[in-house]
Amino acid sequence: MLPIHLDLGFKVIFFYEGFYFLIAILVAAVMAAHRLKKAGLGATVFLEGLPWILLSAILGARIFDFLFWDLKALLAHPWSFFFIWEGGLSITGGLAGGVTAAFVWFRRAHGDFWKAFAIASPTVLAGQALGRLGCFLNGDAWGVPTTLPWGIPLPKYGTILPWMTPDHRVPSEVWRWTVQQGFIPPTSLVTPPLHPTQLYEAIGDLALAGIVILLARKIREGQTGWPKVFWFHLGGYSVLRYLLEFLHGDRDALVWAGMTSLQIGLLGFAALAGVLFWRAGLPRRAGVRTSPSPRH
Repeated sequence: MLPIHLDLGFKVIFFYEGFYFLIAILVAAVMAAHRLKKAGLGATVFLEGLPWILLSAILGARIFDFLFWDLKALLAHPWSFFFIWEGGLSITGGLAGGVTAAFVWFRRAHGDFWKAFAIASPTVLAGQALGRLGCFLNGDAWGVPTTLPWGIPLPKYGTILPWMTPDHRVPSEVWRWTVQQGFIPPTSLVTPPLHPTQLYEAIGDLALAGIVILLARKIREGQTGWPKVFWFHLGGYSVLRYLLEFLHGDRDALVWAGMTSLQIGLLGFAALAGVLFWRAGLPRRAGVRTSPSPRH
């Protein structure tokens, strides 16, 4: 694992998840622009709207993080919403914010949002997978303890950049959680083996990307409509995240039927996406013009 403490000289940002998210965003943006250009759609509209899409993704990520995990902290200190360097970014919220901004931008630019999203969808999912790999390296979104052979212990301390030396000033959230839960003694320098939920999600994202590519191939053959990719992407990710929440150690409080408020929202959205996915594949009914009845 490589949890990062970023030393800016005047301030140290502990467990800086933004470093990994930045890499994921840059890779996804470059890949999306390449695929759009290769598909003959051009990347101009996408690149011109990219700053607004990224800003909306960050806002969405912050809103979801506070809404589902740290609302009390936001109410106590509202200005902390803008302290992005202190961490707290939700991939689910970032996806929601970025997609919403992209839809508005493409509509205003008279671009084909549905087709552009379908072409870019695998790269977005690849970016999501990279983001979860970053969460794994940083120790965020950790899983519950497991005895399975692929369970992975996470370190108590991080590595300070740019010096690449261990920093023993601040222990990780996952280490503190496992101590509070009584899974390890306070003298331990690593957590017990945990479910690598971050890697589970990364693998799930890549599997969804593979299915999206096959679905888009069918669309090019005229078997269905472009919006189906949009609803499959968002609905499929919602189902994936809903299921993985049961294994998350940093899971929010349960509100109904053993589910968190986030899970309830994900389940409702997945159901809606399923209906819209089905409707998007229905053949459009062509309007039939009828001649007016002759007057008698």
